[in-house]
Amino acid sequence: MKTLKMLALAAVLSLGAGLGFAAELAVPPGYRAVVVPVEKAELAFIKPGSRLDMTVTFSALLKDDRKELVTATILQNLLVLATLDKGGVRALVLALNPNEAQYANLSMSEGYRINFTIRNPGDRELHPMEIASFRRLIKGDKEEEKAAEKKEPAKAP
Repeated sequence: MKTLKMLALAAVLSLGAGLGFAAELAVPPGYRAVVVPVEKAELAFIKPGSRLDMTVTFSALLKDDRKELVTATILQNLLVLATLDKGGVRALVLALNPNEAQYANLSMSEGYRINFTIRNPGDRELHPMEIASFRRLIKGDKEEEKAAEKKEPAKAP
């Protein structure tokens, strides 16, 4: 993954060689241009100006020391500055604030699976998101019902 990121960065920089690469990308004040490798299928639908959410899939350690695959939406409402599909390198250039840039780079450096979901252009709200897991999907309703029963006293007949 590190090699792919380096190739993507080199390709993006070669495209922006000349006067003021950041200015050519129209990086908003207070933001950073961050290069994120993507799959070809994702790139087919993502264009400059698109708004995205970033999800990361990783193995989480449970309380009983078992591991479980989970997916978390870690960043929301990201602006795509540019896309790259050149020489087998596919990447997005995203406008991220410094904090978001740290989380994106952390996810890439850990080798986690990163995916993007495309937002409706008018949807700019940040939504609270829970971490998704198959265990929660399959057992979630039953566990929530049990928790609700414990909180509510039984009704008299």
